[in-house]
Amino acid sequence: MQKYDLVVVGAGPAGSCAAAETAKKGARVLLIERKAMVGSPVQCAEYVPRQIKRYVNIYPEMTVQRTEQLHTYINDELCSNLSAPGYILDRVMFDRKLAEEAVNCGVELWTKARAIEKIENSVRVVVKGETKDIECRYIIGADGPRSTVGAWMNSQNEHFMPAVQWTLPLRESRDNTEIYFDAEYVGGYAWMFPKGRFANVGVGVCMESGAKLTELHQRFIRKMVTAGVIKDELPIYKTGGIAPVGGPLPNSVYENMLLAGDAAGQTHPVSAGGIMNAVICGRLAGQAVAEALKKDDIACLSGYETAWRKILGRHLDEATAQRRRLDEKWTMESPAFADLIRETWLAFA
Repeated sequence: MQKYDLVVVGAGPAGSCAAAETAKKGARVLLIERKAMVGSPVQCAEYVPRQIKRYVNIYPEMTVQRTEQLHTYINDELCSNLSAPGYILDRVMFDRKLAEEAVNCGVELWTKARAIEKIENSVRVVVKGETKDIECRYIIGADGPRSTVGAWMNSQNEHFMPAVQWTLPLRESRDNTEIYFDAEYVGGYAWMFPKGRFANVGVGVCMESGAKLTELHQRFIRKMVTAGVIKDELPIYKTGGIAPVGGPLPNSVYENMLLAGDAAGQTHPVSAGGIMNAVICGRLAGQAVAEALKKDDIACLSGYETAWRKILGRHLDEATAQRRRLDEKWTMESPAFADLIRETWLAFA
C-alpha cells in the first residue's frame, strides 16, 4: 500500500494551493484530480479581483485582460459604476500553473483519479480504471460543491446557484464587467465579462427557484446582441455548473479531514464568486496540516478553522445574511425588487 502524509482531493485552486503549502515543509503529498486534464473543462466566469496577487503569483499567461469597473444594471437601468479592478483569467492556464507549482514543491499529481471511500487510515482511489488503497495521515477535500470528502465528514452544501455560460464574440473590446438583475433571474443574475475579443455571457439562478435557466440564458444573449454588445449568437465555448450559495459550512474540520474552497462553502453567497477565497483557504488548510505533521498533533488542524474565519468569516457571515434576505424577499414587483437588490448586492453595500 502506498503511503502519504496528506491526500488532497481536487486539483482546483484550493487543492493545488493546499498541496503546495504542505509539501513545502517536506511532507509527502498526493494530489488527485478526477478530470483528465487539470482545469479543463472550465466551469467558471473567470473573473478575480486584483487583490488576488497578495495570495498567489499571477503570470501573464494566466490572464486574458484586466477589468476596471463593475457596472450593475437593475431592470435594464444602469444603477452603479463601482471601481473593481480585476483580471479575467484563462482559467485553464490558471489552474494548471497552480498545479505545476505544487508539483515543483514535490507534490505527486494523479489525474483521472477519484476518491471513492475512506477506510480507517486510508483512501480508496480509482485511478485510470485501477482501484488503489492509499494510506495517509490527513485528507483535504477541495473537490467542489458536492464534495466526496464533505460527505465523509457529514458536512455538505445544500444550497446552490446553477448557471449556464457561453463565450461569444464582442462587437468591440470592453474593460468593465457587467451584472444584470431582473426579477425573472430568481435568486441570481446575468453577467457579461469581457475576455479580449470575446465575452463570457451567463445566467445563474437559485436552484430552488424552478426557473428555466436555458430559456433565460437564450433571452439574455438575444438582448446583448440587440443592444450591440455581442456580435452574434454563435458561441466558441459552452459551459455550466453549480456554485454553493448557502454560506460557509459549520464544520470545515473533522477528525483528520479538512475542507477548502467550494467544498467548504467558502464562496460568496450572493455573487457566487470563490476563486480568491479558494486560494486563501487552500493555503491555510495546507499550513494547518504541515503544522500538525511537524508537531505530530492532530489538534493543530483546528487552527485552520480559526485562521480562515479570522480573514473571511465576518465578510461571509454578512453575505450569508444578505443571501437569506434575497431569497426570502425576492419579488416580481419592480420598485420593491430594485430596493432589494440595492440592499443586498455588492455594488451598493
